[in-house]
Amino acid sequence: MALSQDIKERIFAAADTLHAASATGEFPSVEAVRQESRAGMNNVVEAMKEWRQNQRKQVQAVREPLPVELHGVVQSMGQSLWETAQQLANESLDAAKVAFETEKSDLIQLSAEQSESYEKQAAELEAAQARIAELERQATAAAAAAQATAQELEATRSARLAAEQAAALANQKAEEIERRAAELRAELTHAHTEAEAAATAAKATADSLRADADRLRTERDKAQQRQELAEAEGVKLAASLAAAQSETMKAQTALAGLTAKAEAAEQAHAEQRKRAAEEVHRTAERMTKAEGERDKARTEAATAREEAAALRGQLEATKTQNAGLLAALKPSPADKPGKGGKASPAKD
Repeated sequence: MALSQDIKERIFAAADTLHAASATGEFPSVEAVRQESRAGMNNVVEAMKEWRQNQRKQVQAVREPLPVELHGVVQSMGQSLWETAQQLANESLDAAKVAFETEKSDLIQLSAEQSESYEKQAAELEAAQARIAELERQATAAAAAAQATAQELEATRSARLAAEQAAALANQKAEEIERRAAELRAELTHAHTEAEAAATAAKATADSLRADADRLRTERDKAQQRQELAEAEGVKLAASLAAAQSETMKAQTALAGLTAKAEAAEQAHAEQRKRAAEEVHRTAERMTKAEGERDKARTEAATAREEAAALRGQLEATKTQNAGLLAALKPSPADKPGKGGKASPAKD
């Protein structure tokens, strides 16, 4: 491949620069010209052959003009021209031989410099290849380290996401537990309120029953007093008194039964209050343990309310019976003594 003019001129310029900078005037080496021109080795070797030939031609061109001595000889003696020409021819031949030897020496030197440069380039290439292999190994290690780091980062990211999800789930569960606890506390408070209301109602019912029993005892005492007055009225009212005594005995029996019922009802109400209080306590404990016990507590509270309502119904029935009994115990207007005083005794 022919050497391009641009590369040749660059190599010539580099050689001229190095030759001009040389203190001894020696021709620059091929390696120095290659480094200066940044050209290929083959191009530098080929161009340097031509450059050295040009340098020697310039030296020989100085010797080609006719010497001053020859002009003097020609002017003085023309017959000596041939001898002088032969002498110059011999000198030119000697110069050609010297140039040939020099060129041969240059070629040998160029070949040696080329070999040295090739060896140096081979060493540099081997060092460069070793450096490239080392860099590739370092790059592979760096890529493996980067991949390991990326995997660690991905694992760390996954762990962090899992931790965040676990924390969010824990917070959600905690909020749900707090909400459920609040609901249970509210339901427990409501159950306590209902239980207290039931206990209060049961206590009020018992107090009312005790008051009714006291009132019945008072009425019984009054009835006994009226019975004694009726017995003192005399023989005239004997038949009425006997009937009244019979009714009184019946009333006393009924009153005793009602009194026993009232006392039994009071005792039952006391037991009921005790059971209701115990049941409320057990219901409160079950409410704190599980949500399912809430329905049972409500059922039991409803049962307590129903029992209280039943007790109120029984109390109303007892009141009605007592009112009927009191109405039966009251003396009729016909049995009352007249305004004139006591009734006269019956004649035999």
